[in-house]
Amino acid sequence: MKKFLTLMAFLLIVLLVILEIVLPRTVENLLQEQIAKSTAAQEIDIDLSSSPNAKIALGEIDKIHAAARQGRIGEIDFTNLSLEGEKIQLDMKEILFPSAELSDKERADKILKSVDKLELHGVIGEEDLKSFVARKVDKLENAEIKITAQEISAKGQVKIMGRTADIDLAGIFLVDNGNIYFQATRLNVKNALLRHVNLDRFLGELKILDRESLPPNLKFDEVELRDGEILYSIRKEK
Repeated sequence: MKKFLTLMAFLLIVLLVILEIVLPRTVENLLQEQIAKSTAAQEIDIDLSSSPNAKIALGEIDKIHAAARQGRIGEIDFTNLSLEGEKIQLDMKEILFPSAELSDKERADKILKSVDKLELHGVIGEEDLKSFVARKVDKLENAEIKITAQEISAKGQVKIMGRTADIDLAGIFLVDNGNIYFQATRLNVKNALLRHVNLDRFLGELKILDRESLPPNLKFDEVELRDGEILYSIRKEK
C-alpha cells in the first residue's frame, strides 16, 4: 500500500508539472508559430499567464505579452510589434488540430474566440516605408524617405514622356474608420520638358493598412509620427 501511495503521489506531481509548466509552454510555442505565419516575423517572444496556470491548457489566458521583430502586417513591414492582452479565450482544438481548408487569416480569426482587452503597438521605420513605396510604385527610382514628427516626405525620379522627372512628395498618416491612410499635402513634379508642375489639386488619400488584415473586432486606432519612425496602435472595438 505504501508503494502504491508513493507511486500515486509521484504521478500526481508529474500531472501537476504537465498542467502548470509543460502544456502552457506548448501553447506558447503553438502561438509563436501562428504569429510567425500571420506576420512573417523573424523573432517572437511570448509569455502567457493564468491562475492557475493549468487554465492555459483549456485556452483560458488571464494575461498575454508578446513581442515580434522584423515582420509584416498587411502589405507593410514593421520593425517592432508588441501585444498586450487580458482575459483571452482561444480555440484550443483549432490550435492543436488546424483545419486544412482554412487560410492563415481565417485560422487566426477562428483561434481568437473572445478577448476583454487587446492592444498592439507597431513601429514602421524609414526603411520599412521605403520598401513599401518601392513595391507600390514600381517606376520610382532612387527613392529617399524621411519621417519627422511633422510629416513624411519622399523624393525620387520617374519616367514621364521618356524623360526623367523629379518627384517631391510630402504628407501624413491618419486613421479613418479603423484603416490607416497616407494623406498627401504636397506633390510636385519637375523635369526638363515640364519644368515644374504643382499637382496639389490631385492630392488624395492612399490606404496603407487595411483593418481587413486584422482579426474580427480589431481596428487600427491611432497613428503617430516621430523622427525616423511611425507608431501605430491596434485595439479591440468596444
